[in-house]
Amino acid sequence: MLHVLLADAELELVPESIASHPSVSINAKKRNKKATRVLLDSNLHHAAMEKLEMGERRGRPDLVHFFLLLALDSVLNQNAKLRVYVHTRNNELILIDPQTRLPRNYPRFVGLIESLFNNGVVPSKELPLLKLQSGFTYEKCVSYIPHSKIVVFSPTGKNVKLREYFKGVDEQVELLCVIGGFPDGDFLSDVYKGADDVISISPHMLTVWTVLSELLVNYENAIGL
Repeated sequence: MLHVLLADAELELVPESIASHPSVSINAKKRNKKATRVLLDSNLHHAAMEKLEMGERRGRPDLVHFFLLLALDSVLNQNAKLRVYVHTRNNELILIDPQTRLPRNYPRFVGLIESLFNNGVVPSKELPLLKLQSGFTYEKCVSYIPHSKIVVFSPTGKNVKLREYFKGVDEQVELLCVIGGFPDGDFLSDVYKGADDVISISPHMLTVWTVLSELLVNYENAIGL
C-alpha cells in the first residue's frame, strides 16, 4: 500500500488580520460569505497577502486541487492500493475517502473545501468523504498514518531514478511518501527528522503534480499495474 502525504500545504481560510482588506472583503461580499470563512487564494487576495508573514507562498488551494484530482483518478487508487492525506500549514489533517470524486471545476472545489474548514466534514457526518482534524502536527500525522518506511521528496535529497528506486518494492509494505504542498521554498515542518530516505527525482524544480505523477506511475509499474 502506498500512502502519500501532502505536507505543509498552503491551504487555509483568510486570516482575521487581512479580512477587511478590499481585495478580500469585496470578493467575499460577492459570494455572500464572511471574509474569514473563505479560502485564502493568492490569485484573488495577492494585494492583501503582502501584509502576511510568508505571504509569497501562501494561499494555494489550486495545488491541493491538482494533487487530489490526480491521486484519486489514478490507476493505483482504482485498484485500492493508495491512500492520500493533506497536512496544512496550520497543522490540520484532511482525511480523504478513496471513493471521493472531487469537483473538476475549481470554484466548486473551493466551495467544498470552505465547507470542510467551516464544518469539519463534507458532505455530512453520515457520509464523511472528507474530514478535517485539527491539532495535527506533521509528527502527529506521521504517527497516525500506517507506515514502515518514510520517503521525503525534496530537491535537496539524493538523486534517484524512481524506476530503479522502486525495483522489487513489496506492495504489502506500508510505504509513506511525503511531498511538499507549497509553490517554492522548503518545508515548514521538520520532515527530514525521522525520514528513512530523502530523495530528489530531478535537477530541476518540479510542480507538486509532476512529482506525484512520477511517483504514481513508477510505483504502479513496479507492482505490475
